[in-house]
Amino acid sequence: MTLTSCCCGMSNGKSQMTRECRNPKPEGRAADKRALTPSCFVIPSSFEFRHSILPALLVFFSAISPVVGQDWAKPLLRNLQRLDLRDLGYAQSNEIPANSSAITSLLTTHDGKIYGGTSGEEAYLFVFDPGINKVRHLGRIQGQEGIHHALLEDSLGRLYLGTGRNVLAAVPLTPGKAGGPKLDQLLWNDIQAHFRKDAGGHLYRYVPRQSDDKVKVVGMNADVEDLGIPVAGNAIYALAIDPAGTEIYGLTYPDGHFFIYDIAGSKYRDLGEVDRQKVFHGPERDWRSLPRALAVDRQGRVFTSGEGGKLIYYCPVTRCLRATDLVIPGDYNYVQFFSDHAVVDGFAPAKSGIFYGGSSDGYLFAFDPAKMKLTNLGKPRAARRIRCLAVGHDGKVYLMAGERSAARPCQAYCYDPREGGFNELGLLIVDRSPYYYWRGYQFDAMTVGTEGTLYLGESERRSHLFFFLP
Repeated sequence: MTLTSCCCGMSNGKSQMTRECRNPKPEGRAADKRALTPSCFVIPSSFEFRHSILPALLVFFSAISPVVGQDWAKPLLRNLQRLDLRDLGYAQSNEIPANSSAITSLLTTHDGKIYGGTSGEEAYLFVFDPGINKVRHLGRIQGQEGIHHALLEDSLGRLYLGTGRNVLAAVPLTPGKAGGPKLDQLLWNDIQAHFRKDAGGHLYRYVPRQSDDKVKVVGMNADVEDLGIPVAGNAIYALAIDPAGTEIYGLTYPDGHFFIYDIAGSKYRDLGEVDRQKVFHGPERDWRSLPRALAVDRQGRVFTSGEGGKLIYYCPVTRCLRATDLVIPGDYNYVQFFSDHAVVDGFAPAKSGIFYGGSSDGYLFAFDPAKMKLTNLGKPRAARRIRCLAVGHDGKVYLMAGERSAARPCQAYCYDPREGGFNELGLLIVDRSPYYYWRGYQFDAMTVGTEGTLYLGESERRSHLFFFLP
């Protein structure tokens, strides 16, 4: 077989073929000059394709230009099969829509199922059932934009979810001007105006045994019971429940109120603000700094952070809020005429009864409520915020640290209480090439399954439920 080829193409070796160079044929004086630089190779010999010169050329060019595959993606996990993800439903059928899929709440229930709530244009409820290895969306929460750190289970297996405006969304800001209000007052006015457009976040009840088996498609509402608005003009920012499963505790945004809901009596009680200071500690400059989590100890005391970054708690005996002298770890700047403080980003209970917590400045700490002792365990990276954390079945603390920015996205870390120090796990990169490949940058929820799997909620425009096997 005679083969003629050029640099613009190559024969498949199955038939006699001549290929022209794509460059047009030069004419005149340009032809004389360009003829000195041939633009194609002509291989006039007869041979089988497997004996062609192409392999030799590939070896030559590989030697002078080494090929490096995917050097822009550097997962630190040694075995990538330990990491995977699931879409939030079936594509083009009942998948939670983009712009409404940021996972901001996760919960492991008594039967091992993983429930989640999203934030965005509309709030959705979904469930992952390990028995069928699939995520099913359970419907949207009509008229609500977010479910932020506000999903829990009572003693009867019923779920409660707190809603409100999407706290991840940017707040429209008013430009400042000379002689006008101070910047912090101007920012506070804008935040209040943004949230006052809404009546307030609702508390809802969902009964899995009655509604989980119902098939929902996009646009269908979840089968939830509306329990009312705890604090008018405020979104529900975090929820917790007492050990007996009879009282629900909550925080609101932007006014920072602490409220109680009596499940049996269907009554609310507002205990007022947990922090009277209007602080904008960041890193998100259009958010008021308020605690994003609650922790309930074995005595039924409910802990969070308050004024000056100090731990405060609700006492079920006196039924009021109390302050402690324990300060949340943070980067405090003590200068004249300026005050701010860090807040609690999240809590994770350990079997020993202590809590691990993360601060908005990116510090991990341990809190022993029996001894009322708080220990600063350090900061895994320069970026601020501990976005979510959980204690694995191995006793180690797993956390996502990073900011809601492209420059400082979330990275995974592990803290071993027996040895101390942090082990960096890096970006969460799921690589199932050629079927799918995804890199997670933003996460705002984490829970541990009954079998020890870590579940992480991505909080992007189009989000997924991530799995990690420690």
